[in-house]
Amino acid sequence: MRKPYNRKRTSAVMALIALAIAVFLVRLYDVQVVQAKQARQTAAQTVTVPVEALRGEIRDRNGNLLVTNRQVRTIVFNYNLFPPGKESARRNEIILSLIRLFSAYGDADWTDNLPLRIKSDGTPVFLKDKDNEVSYLKSKAFLHMNPYATAQDCFAALVERYDLGNYSLSDARDIASVYYSMHKEGFNTATPYVFAHDVPQELVAAVKERSDIFPGVDVQIEAQREYVDGTIAPHLLGIVGAISPSEYEAKKDEGYGKNDLIGKSGLEYTLEDYLRGTAGEKVITVDRDGNTSETYTVRPQQGDTVILTIDRDLQKVTQDALKDLILEQQAVRGNVRAGAIVVMDTKNNDVLACASYPTFNLETYNKNSAKLNLSSAKPLWNRALRSTYTPGSTIKPCVAMAGLQEGVITKDTYIFCGGKYRYFSDYQPGCTGFHGGQNVVNALYHSCNIFFYETARLLGIEKLNRYFTIFGLGEKTGVELAEAEGTVDSYQFRTSRGELWTPGLTIQAGIGHGDNQFTPIQLCSYVSMIANRGVRYRAHLVKSVMSADFSETHLQSQTEVLAHADFEEENWDLVHRGMLYVGKYSYADFSKVPVDVAAKTGTTTVEKWIGGAKVDTYNGLIMTFAPFENPEIAIAVVIEGAGSGGSTAPAASKIMEYYFSHKPASSAEESDEVLLK
Repeated sequence: MRKPYNRKRTSAVMALIALAIAVFLVRLYDVQVVQAKQARQTAAQTVTVPVEALRGEIRDRNGNLLVTNRQVRTIVFNYNLFPPGKESARRNEIILSLIRLFSAYGDADWTDNLPLRIKSDGTPVFLKDKDNEVSYLKSKAFLHMNPYATAQDCFAALVERYDLGNYSLSDARDIASVYYSMHKEGFNTATPYVFAHDVPQELVAAVKERSDIFPGVDVQIEAQREYVDGTIAPHLLGIVGAISPSEYEAKKDEGYGKNDLIGKSGLEYTLEDYLRGTAGEKVITVDRDGNTSETYTVRPQQGDTVILTIDRDLQKVTQDALKDLILEQQAVRGNVRAGAIVVMDTKNNDVLACASYPTFNLETYNKNSAKLNLSSAKPLWNRALRSTYTPGSTIKPCVAMAGLQEGVITKDTYIFCGGKYRYFSDYQPGCTGFHGGQNVVNALYHSCNIFFYETARLLGIEKLNRYFTIFGLGEKTGVELAEAEGTVDSYQFRTSRGELWTPGLTIQAGIGHGDNQFTPIQLCSYVSMIANRGVRYRAHLVKSVMSADFSETHLQSQTEVLAHADFEEENWDLVHRGMLYVGKYSYADFSKVPVDVAAKTGTTTVEKWIGGAKVDTYNGLIMTFAPFENPEIAIAVVIEGAGSGGSTAPAASKIMEYYFSHKPASSAEESDEVLLK
């Protein structure tokens, strides 16, 4: 018999089931939400950060180190581990405590870029010569203030934005400086903020010991450029610096970060893609007890090794010879201030040495950059590649060759020099002496203007300029760094400036005057072409680029012929003999060089403002090659204000004396073997 339905019992059972479900849901919420949140707060925290790659080394042709890296410690803020922006009080205390810790170490500096300081009377003022930084401070990207906002306005805005009202003016300003840099550098998950570079080991230890009060503050290792000798080839090697906002915008898609270093000038800039390397990644884990561990997920790959054509020791000798000559001439003449020397291998136009003076030291560049940039002496300017000079009588071998090849003169042509050129009735320029009858060899030896005036007139400017072009004058040499093109004076060039071409300009071109302007490296390439009898090669500073472990070659410079002048051997003999006489018997003294030297000097007049007045100064030039019978090296020297070409010979002589007593390795195979060993 069925029992009657008991509504009360059913209700009670349902209530118990509902209660059980409710208890289960509460427990489930507690486990999955409340306890999970607590677990996330107390469990290990992880963050992935980029790892900088070591920049590639730069070595000379024999494997000698020129530029390498030094590892330094930096203090950084990791975004994911640093207190968030809403915890401003906690952030401010961490920053201020860190600043005070650094202040306790007298030789430690933190990154302080805020363009504002507090005067002794408590008044905020902008720093001088910081217009760009002040503009950013006021800009829409940061404080969003009017351009006419005062330093007081900006400081007040900083205090309000970062809740700094309870701090002293000095402390508030310092904390605000950190926020300014954090904002400007784009502090985020992918971009740690660098609080300080090159931190002493004892200070690093102090930061680590206080990790409980510095959450998110970490120590990283970064590489800085280190120079075996910062005075060696600074104009060629160039500088590295922090990436600028504009550079970052252009390069961010290539993996650059806002705190990265980048080549700014010289080969560091030109070969950036090779030298840079490939960044890695690592995961930083902080457990509930504050212990930190790191695991690499991607290992960084060091940049390639660049092997140059220059010889380190020959470069040093060349720089010293240039400096010594300028200082000696300065003591005598007073207005000698600058110059350049280029040394090339005549068999391929490898640049063995390249010096510019005044110069600078790469090791102290960052410290002295403002002074260097403002110096009227322009020590950062590479005169060897980027300055142009009137060639003077160094052009005469080219004019002689043009005359011989075109048949307007022969080896038997004699032109009488009576001290004045009398072809024109209204224009009769002079010579440096009274040479009598001159053939081409003696005209080169005596540097007789009359002979070359007449040769140039017979040729005409178009034929003459065609030979200038054949010898690469007024054209870039193809070297891997920025270089000036120079100027070949011509009817077209004068017309472009609204000037007239006259016959007098043609004969002036024949002695290297007028508006012909060539670089020292062009002059060296030109004399190298004379030395090797008609082959002009592309100039090179880079021999090869190899992987950091030398297992792979990523770039190998090839000997490249830019022009081949198939001139008569007899004509080369005549030009060479005239230059040999200059090297052996003129006042250009090469008596200490153990081989025969061929040379040609030049002197040009340059107007300069000195002491508020226009003064005629004289640039001195010389170009040489040796040994005469089988040339190996070519040298071009230009000294501003030297007075004469002959006075520049001692520098070329010192270089040749060293070269022929310390024969450098000359082949790529030899250099690579040295490196691989």
